[in-house]
Amino acid sequence: TKKNFITGKFQRARDMMNELTSKVETHTASKLFDGTIKQNYLDNSLRGGMPVILGELDDEARSSNADEDSRLKVYHVFSRIHGDLERDYNDFNIDPTYFSQGPGNYRDVAQNRRNDVVFSPRIGSFVVKQFLSFIQADGYEPLTVQAYAYQIENHNEASRVASLISSEESTPTVIAILSGGIFRPGQLFSLFDELDVTLTVSKQRAIDEIMAIATESPMALYGSGYWADHWEYYLDLIEAYTSIYPDGEESLMYDTELRYFFSTATVKPRSQKYVEDYTFDGKSKHILQLDATVFDTDKVKEQEAFRNVTTGLVANEANWQRTGGPGNGRAFTSPAITKLFLLGVMKFSMRDAYGMGVEYEGGRPGWNDAMNGLAGMVGSGMPETFELSELLKYVLSVVKKFQRPLVVPSELADMVDTVNDALDELLASGYEDSEELTHDVPKELFKYWDTVASAREDYRNEVQYYFSGDTVEIAAEDAIDMLTKWFDQVQLGVARSMKIGSKGIDDDGTSGLPPSYFSYNITKWKRTNGKNDKGLPLVNAEAMAVGVFPLFLEAPTRYMKLIVDDQDKMVDMYDKVLNSGLRDDQLKMYFLSADLTGQSYDMGRMMAFAAGWLENQSIWMHMSYKYYLQLIRGKLYDQFYSEMRGGGMLPFMDPKVYGRSLMECSSFIASSAFLDPSVVGRGFLARLSGSTAEFLSIWRLMFIGPNPYVMNDDGDVEMQLIPALPMWLFEDKETAGGEGKRDEDGNLVVSYKLFASIMVTYHNTLGTDLFEVEPTSYIVTMTDGSTVEVEGSKIPTETAVKIRKLLGVETIDVYF
Repeated sequence: TKKNFITGKFQRARDMMNELTSKVETHTASKLFDGTIKQNYLDNSLRGGMPVILGELDDEARSSNADEDSRLKVYHVFSRIHGDLERDYNDFNIDPTYFSQGPGNYRDVAQNRRNDVVFSPRIGSFVVKQFLSFIQADGYEPLTVQAYAYQIENHNEASRVASLISSEESTPTVIAILSGGIFRPGQLFSLFDELDVTLTVSKQRAIDEIMAIATESPMALYGSGYWADHWEYYLDLIEAYTSIYPDGEESLMYDTELRYFFSTATVKPRSQKYVEDYTFDGKSKHILQLDATVFDTDKVKEQEAFRNVTTGLVANEANWQRTGGPGNGRAFTSPAITKLFLLGVMKFSMRDAYGMGVEYEGGRPGWNDAMNGLAGMVGSGMPETFELSELLKYVLSVVKKFQRPLVVPSELADMVDTVNDALDELLASGYEDSEELTHDVPKELFKYWDTVASAREDYRNEVQYYFSGDTVEIAAEDAIDMLTKWFDQVQLGVARSMKIGSKGIDDDGTSGLPPSYFSYNITKWKRTNGKNDKGLPLVNAEAMAVGVFPLFLEAPTRYMKLIVDDQDKMVDMYDKVLNSGLRDDQLKMYFLSADLTGQSYDMGRMMAFAAGWLENQSIWMHMSYKYYLQLIRGKLYDQFYSEMRGGGMLPFMDPKVYGRSLMECSSFIASSAFLDPSVVGRGFLARLSGSTAEFLSIWRLMFIGPNPYVMNDDGDVEMQLIPALPMWLFEDKETAGGEGKRDEDGNLVVSYKLFASIMVTYHNTLGTDLFEVEPTSYIVTMTDGSTVEVEGSKIPTETAVKIRKLLGVETIDVYF
């Protein structure tokens, strides 16, 4: 090789890493912590992607966000599936082009893009709109998120730009490329190279000119099965957006029309997936829920109507549900709030027969796919119910705040009427829960469940291929009334689940912790005279009994969202988790699950793993980080930082035990339940984990606060920075190298990059922990050297907006 070639490449790689991670540059008394946030940001970007803004042609574009200027396009680079060489079943798939990006799993990308708007506020509501677009008419989502695709529909504009960016000889070729259908940025440059196109401007200018006139479309693939948790990450995206753009919430919710993704799979009704089969010992029979979805050949035919006979390619329009017949009509759209309402209706109708967990009726469980047998056990999950509670609460708050009607598909309105009638009938029956609940589902609740499930199936049948295009307007007052009733019913179900409880080793169900999962044994059934593909009889359920499982960390983690504003309840829940079978006392961490000894192998493949390994009672880093995030969200600062520094989080683990870099997340840590003591505490399957998304959310709450932008009494936006920083991040006298930095007045300081570009310095004049302490003043220094001095806890509108738009702001000094 050429002399110094390898050395040069190594240096370039290091410079690139430093450049990318400089966006979260952090300076505290803990150098390891400062490095860990950089590594987490980098790994998070490699799984979720790093947003770049294209189409910046002039000062107007550069001073706008992507919602304000249609020329601006947001594109995520580097994103790919999360596996690595230790997870060889997850193939890397990333284009070897400029602006390279590969496909990713839905939940991964949704979580890892959670804080994009916090680091890059100019992307606006892009991520929220992307994922809400993927909500289908049936309440599910596809499995794989692909890179955005673009198209130039105006031939004259394509000709204009082609002549602007390329030589006279190359212009016809560029026109053909730009007018030839959908494309991605990297593909354009590959074609330019292959066809010897001569550009007369820089590559950056060329792509900006092209993207400014292009229309964009999110892309996805159905994949396999409908996962129960994909929708659970939407509120995180919305919360992040509204923390930066509280003034954009109404427009996002009501004035943003979104399409419905059209997958090639259909969820079967119960009569086609409840199957009679022998139990494992062959001595009796039971009912399983099998093959819950079917590959729908009629949906494939609908998509075939959009195949171009010349190119052989199926047009992008085939991916969106339409009105009318095959190949006709328009892509049906609804406001964002309607799509959230639809989700609420569907998940509310999917509550199990006892009204507790949300059923896994799509054939797949939540994120914990090692419980892949739970759907077959007619299972349901409380984590989904806790998220349903939050979803209904949010939709209710939006309708109350803006007092605007909901415009919903007429088919959904019919289903809503049936659900409300069934609920009225249940309430009129006089049914009330007894102090102690039997595991047999009461007849009144079973009847309600059966009626609502049938309404859901009828609705799905109506919209299986098309919407009629008709809509119904639900007045704000009526929406508030029904949403309130649904929310109350969900709370009854939560209380019910606490009574039914969990059961496992040293767990008699009285721990006071919420259970995660239930199964349902269909105790009475009637054959339909039909059979499934394996020749097994199909049945309709006539009675059920609920089954219970040991504790899992996910339930109390998500339950904390419901009690986050009640300090006493948060402390009580924390103490109960700490003293439960979910605590690994040896490692001072938390098990993913309690002891699973004696559980049925019907649960799924997790039962094939040794205790302490993979999803069987290991320390699952992502779920543990989710739990820690809830602690700091709930303002349990002492408990949170005790867990962090006590070895529960990186970089404060023992490196000799962890066995990896203290800045690198693992998939799981072998817990003390594992039989080989030499392995206990070691991290395995280093990967692009969702832990990084949780760590970034934790960093955001530590340094920026939950709501950096708020609305004042006049309806204008203002800025506030309210960190949650312990004194030891300013100065740690007990740790070597923990000396703090001081300002010219002798005050301890920490600093960090805000919005990936503005250096913020906190001056701790109090010399104490900064937990919910409001600033007394700010000094905002502009790039031209001028300063804006602010007295008080909030930065006024004009300067706040400049900071959000990154307009000429150099640094911010904040005094406490």
